Amino acid sequence: MAEAAENELNFLPLVHDIIKSIEKDSLDVNQKMTDFRNQLLKAREVIEKLPGTQYSRDDQLKQIDILKQQLANKTELLQKYKNLTVFDI
Repeated sequence: MAEAAENELNFLPLVHDIIKSIEKDSLDVNQKMTDFRNQLLKAREVIEKLPGTQYSRDDQLKQIDILKQQLANKTELLQKYKNLTVFDI
């Protein structure tokens, strides 16, 4: 999936082809522009499928703060448990 998404988001070859076609006054510029437009649409679909994109930036930042606090609390608890003395019975 990651490789496919990476290929769908790689616009440089298409842009390069468009520029070369324009420089040559080639007739296939319209086809290359259509290919580029289709690539943009595919990229939009991939981006919309990414998790978390339905949340606003502020909501994402709040969630990060909550998760950082949870991590700090759990790390602190782990340190407390590591420092407890174990009694052999």
